[in-house]
Amino acid sequence: ANRGSVPGSIWLKRALATPTPEEAMTLALSPDSKVVQISRVRTADDEPLAIERAVVPAALLPSPDQIGDSLYAALARLGNRPVRGLQRLQASLATAQEAELLSVPVGAAILRIERRTFLANGTPVEFTRSAYRGDRYDFVTEVREPGGGGENGK
Repeated sequence: ANRGSVPGSIWLKRALATPTPEEAMTLALSPDSKVVQISRVRTADDEPLAIERAVVPAALLPSPDQIGDSLYAALARLGNRPVRGLQRLQASLATAQEAELLSVPVGAAILRIERRTFLANGTPVEFTRSAYRGDRYDFVTEVREPGGGGENGK
C-alpha cells in the first residue's frame, strides 16, 4: 500500500502444528508445543510479489483463523505485537516451486528475507522466511548514526 499498489494474499497454508526442530530452536519452544504456521503468496495489484512463510507460538496466537490480511494486526489485537526484530537479506535464485508461485522463470533473481521478532520482554514472536521477486521489489532503509545525532554526532 505504501508503494501505491493494492496489497493482497493467496493463502497456501494456515495450520496449528507441532514446530519443526528449527522452528522450536528459533522460537525457544519445547518440541511438543504448538505453533501457528502460515504460508501465502503476497500480491500487489493481483500480481505475485513474494512468498511468505511465518511461524508464531500458539501461546501468542492460538488459532490461524485469527489472521486476516495482516499477521501483525492479529498479534496486536491479542496484545502480542512485536516491538523489535532482526532481519537478514540474501540475493538468491528462484527454485522451480518459487518460480511457479511468483510467475517468474526458474533461476530468476529473488531476494530472500529471514526475520525474527520479539516482544518487549524478549519473548520470540515470529520466525518468517520470505522470497521476493527481484524484478518487482526493492529494499530501502535509512542509516543513522547511533544516538541519532547530526553530523559527526554534533
